[in-house]
Amino acid sequence: MAEAQSLMYKPTATQDPEANGQTQQPPEHWQLFAKGAGQCEYQGFDAWTEEEQQLWREGKLRCKWGIGQVSIRLPVRDCLSFTALLYGYLPFIIPIWWALWALITYIQYGKPRFFPFFGICIAVGFALVNELITKQICKRTLSPSITSRPPEAVCKHPGMPSGHVMNAYTLMVWAFLEAAFDKIVYPEWLLLIILIMGPVPWARVYNKDHTVAQVVASACCATFMGTVAYFIRKTHFPDHTQPWDWYSASRGMENPYSPRFN
Repeated sequence: MAEAQSLMYKPTATQDPEANGQTQQPPEHWQLFAKGAGQCEYQGFDAWTEEEQQLWREGKLRCKWGIGQVSIRLPVRDCLSFTALLYGYLPFIIPIWWALWALITYIQYGKPRFFPFFGICIAVGFALVNELITKQICKRTLSPSITSRPPEAVCKHPGMPSGHVMNAYTLMVWAFLEAAFDKIVYPEWLLLIILIMGPVPWARVYNKDHTVAQVVASACCATFMGTVAYFIRKTHFPDHTQPWDWYSASRGMENPYSPRFN
């Protein structure tokens, strides 16, 4: 009796779907857009790796989605996998938040708050440069061994450079330089900026959507672009307030090295 109850309450996720006469059909491919784009795509079983197919037979992997070029494997294995998924979407969440912030302040005051509006301009402008120029150059000049994503990724488009890392690190470097070289430096803001955007390259590799080489190259390019964005802001749009001017947990420290651009 005890053995029967034990089998009855054994988690199905750890059982072989073919055991005890059970039958389960492998996932069939479906996509809203082009196949392999990974934008809104349910990956078919035949596109899975042998390891993933074995996990499905063991009941440990049910399906794979590609949403916004982020591979989602269900069920999510653990907290670390969930964290990687969350960081995979931060390059979308932050610009959307800034867009809403700019829109709300435009409705309230007749003009958008400068910080989120300029951040949106950076995100959109450099994303277009990345998609229309940088990726096209890499696709035509680099070998597939460099540009191809890991075989586990739902998105099959070239992964050099990583758009997620480019966007996240361009914004991170720009915001970090703004906070680090302001007249008053707030350490909590420097830490917050790093914590929010810094782990994105790790997340893309851990989630098997990009290779290490792809995220490293993207982070290096984004560091340069974020620096250019900071220089443009300081030289062409000076004397604007920043978020740390309104919200801070400390009194800050005076910065004697704050640069001045004439």
